[in-house]
Amino acid sequence: MFTQRSIKQAKTIDNVYGSAYYHLEAKDRTIDELRKKLAAKTDNQEWIDTVINDLIDRGYLKSDQKFAVHFAEMAFSAEKGSQHILAKLKEKGIQESVAHEAIDYLVNRDNICELTLVKNRLATMRLESLSSEKLYTTLLKHGFKASDVREAIQSHPIASSLPSKQQIKAEKADLVKEIEKLARKLKGKSVIKRELQQKLIDVSNLDQQIEQLEMDGTIDFYLNCQLRLEKKRFDLSNPQEKSKAYAYLYSHGFSSDEIKETLSN
Repeated sequence: MFTQRSIKQAKTIDNVYGSAYYHLEAKDRTIDELRKKLAAKTDNQEWIDTVINDLIDRGYLKSDQKFAVHFAEMAFSAEKGSQHILAKLKEKGIQESVAHEAIDYLVNRDNICELTLVKNRLATMRLESLSSEKLYTTLLKHGFKASDVREAIQSHPIASSLPSKQQIKAEKADLVKEIEKLARKLKGKSVIKRELQQKLIDVSNLDQQIEQLEMDGTIDFYLNCQLRLEKKRFDLSNPQEKSKAYAYLYSHGFSSDEIKETLSN
């Protein structure tokens, strides 16, 4: 089992400087990020404060305000939304108020319109294989507001007509298999039709398919009606109980003929 190698502790403030330069060369960091890195190197808070303040004064380390503006500028250039910027800056230890100020500053300075950014990103996306839900969540993940995402999609000729996940699934559905699946659950024809319609499956050929399945013995709705009744304990000698049994079977989609034959046996 691998164990994490311990960080060599700083013996002098020069070691702290060395660690700071190393981490800043790797990538731009916030004050909070660098402070955490240096805290792993030494518990001497005075050294850490001295190094951080000196690096800020000499321009090696950005203030939170400058970092937030630079980060937001890069994010907007990459067609990322303000929600992405706020979330990422929070992860980096930037106060929310500072992040909002940076965003507002850039929006005013560069006349940034996030709706335009969403539309620009949407214009470059391959939409053929996407469902409407997938496109929506993808754009949200880029940090755009839900209202902007909805407006951008509605104004796009292709995106606005993308099928839903349920529609895509319905188009791929095998009608015969769907009928058989519901029949195995002891559901009658009318319930089968209703549930398939709720799944957006084309039922224009339903009656013919059911008739064929009955003719070849794959499905026996009379038997299924009997099996469904056996799941309950109705006293069929009692007229009131018999009416309840009829209503019960009817609610599960069985026809009057199927129910009458079942109740007469």
